Amino acid sequence: MSSEGKARFGMMTFAAVIFAIAIVIAGVYMVFFTPGQPEQQPSPHAIQQNG
Repeated sequence: MSSEGKARFGMMTFAAVIFAIAIVIAGVYMVFFTPGQPEQQPSPHAIQQNG
């Protein structure tokens, strides 16, 4: 295998590893860090003010 072929294979491997790491990080974020159902909190404008 020529040095050009080795370089191409190494770069493709590097790109694939970076892509796989990005997919894993995105998956972990989606599973553990995204909020579920938002809690129902009253709007500050919905408070009744007498007077």
